[in-house]
Amino acid sequence: MKKTNGKIDFIIFGEGNYHTLGVLHCMATKKVDVYLLLVGSGKRILEGEVVRYSKYARYGHSVQTLNEGLEWILAHKSDFPKGTVIFPTSDWAENLLDCHYNDLITHFVFPNCGKQGEVTRLMEKGLQNTIAMKHGICTLRSTHTNNKSFDLDSIKYPCMVKPLISITGSKEDMKVCNNRTELESALTSAKHTSDFIIQQYIQNEADLLLLGISLPNGEVWTPSLVVKPEVSAVGEYTYANVTTAVKDFLPELDKVKEFVKSLNYIGPFSVEFGVEKGLNYFFEINLRNDGTSHYPIASGVNIAYVYYRACKGELTADDMYYEQGEFPMIDEVLDIRRVLYRQISPIQWWRFLRTAKAYQHYVPFDKRIAFALIPFFISRVCAKIWHTICRK
Repeated sequence: MKKTNGKIDFIIFGEGNYHTLGVLHCMATKKVDVYLLLVGSGKRILEGEVVRYSKYARYGHSVQTLNEGLEWILAHKSDFPKGTVIFPTSDWAENLLDCHYNDLITHFVFPNCGKQGEVTRLMEKGLQNTIAMKHGICTLRSTHTNNKSFDLDSIKYPCMVKPLISITGSKEDMKVCNNRTELESALTSAKHTSDFIIQQYIQNEADLLLLGISLPNGEVWTPSLVVKPEVSAVGEYTYANVTTAVKDFLPELDKVKEFVKSLNYIGPFSVEFGVEKGLNYFFEINLRNDGTSHYPIASGVNIAYVYYRACKGELTADDMYYEQGEFPMIDEVLDIRRVLYRQISPIQWWRFLRTAKAYQHYVPFDKRIAFALIPFFISRVCAKIWHTICRK
């Protein structure tokens, strides 16, 4: 990748995974040059880090750690125009920018709450729950382990255990517990954190993921929703529907917008809900761009570009225009699991793959990515087959 040409004013900061690739593709549709500040090489195919194989990965630099990335930004800020947008693609990247708000804000624009450390404070799920309840949003019965009043005897089962703050935990630490023994094991065996939120567990009929931007002018734009009909206990899925008919699935949308406004946050976000018996239960809000934000690009929703234009003070109605509709998306690598687990036939899977309008990695205007995905796909198929054999 080449060094900046001195005119690029959009930096993607994060790992070289599908999230970063999706943002790169969103900006490519608008012919905006992007500078990639990658944590890692961005070329670890078997790990799904394929962004460097994109024909649009022309400018950039790689670092080994997020802290190195921050140091690089501060050391090279004169290489970028004042007002350059930094677009983080992980909670950890957003946290780092937020914790150095005072050092960065005089030259750069990035998702923030107007003061140093505030986004990080709002990442705490217990606090999010409390604020959501104040706005009349349906939440799950919850407690957290760092509460002075925390009492294992008060827990009702089954329950869901999650890291209280995403940047200090991992999906590996998320567990469904059916009794006290399982809960104690989950709390003591966690590798990444000792602070958890314990929530009422619902038989999740679907996950809803609201995609939007809290704009600098105070407007909360919520153009799209990802509906996941089949998710694991920790929210993993390989296919979904993308819709612009947000209020049809989320009648409490106005309350959600007021909730977002109350955070004084400016930037892209996503809000997660679980559905049980027709009720939408608030899970959490992600104060950063979501890894799925490129899915609705097929309907004209371009979250990364709209945020960029808003930061520049150049946003127009045309930038925010999109077509109404609903369409399927598929994880073109991992959805093969449904064939291997005999949930659908190979022919059904192939038809679904061909008719989907959104993919996790692939776009038709960047076909080089497809070649990089082939060994990734083969490795995951082999891993699934081996896992299936071992289960027997």
